[in-house]
Amino acid sequence: MRLSAPVLLASSLGAVGLALAAAVAVAAPQIASQAAAKPAAHVTILPGQWVYSYRVGPIPAGSDDRCLKQADVEQFARGICTRKYVCDYETAVVQDGKVRLKGTWTDKKNRVAPVSASGSYTPESFRLNVQMKTINGIPLAGVMEAKRVSATCSAD
Repeated sequence: MRLSAPVLLASSLGAVGLALAAAVAVAAPQIASQAAAKPAAHVTILPGQWVYSYRVGPIPAGSDDRCLKQADVEQFARGICTRKYVCDYETAVVQDGKVRLKGTWTDKKNRVAPVSASGSYTPESFRLNVQMKTINGIPLAGVMEAKRVSATCSAD
């Protein structure tokens, strides 16, 4: 029994880590922007080729590179979400180089997980600290960092 608890915890963390990495990887271009409602002078992040890295606690959970189009950039402040979840944020603030999100993710089985994120951004980088509880109530913390590596996207 003593051995199964650490193995179960490691398996759970691995699965949760992969889920967070996948959620954030898919979600990054779906992050929204209040800038869409503001004058064009309000700049959040710039379009182009971006490289992302993800950690769950101190453990690297993956990396990705993505082409962010203008439409993706215009959505930078609405909140992290994937196609697998319905995301509802009571707080979604992206302005003056700061990001603050708080709300819930609901899966297709109507299970709700609370989530919050805070961080900072420049036109060519951002970092989000994500805190959530899994649908089983396990607390989870992760970090997503991204930087723009080119103004143009590479051919895929």
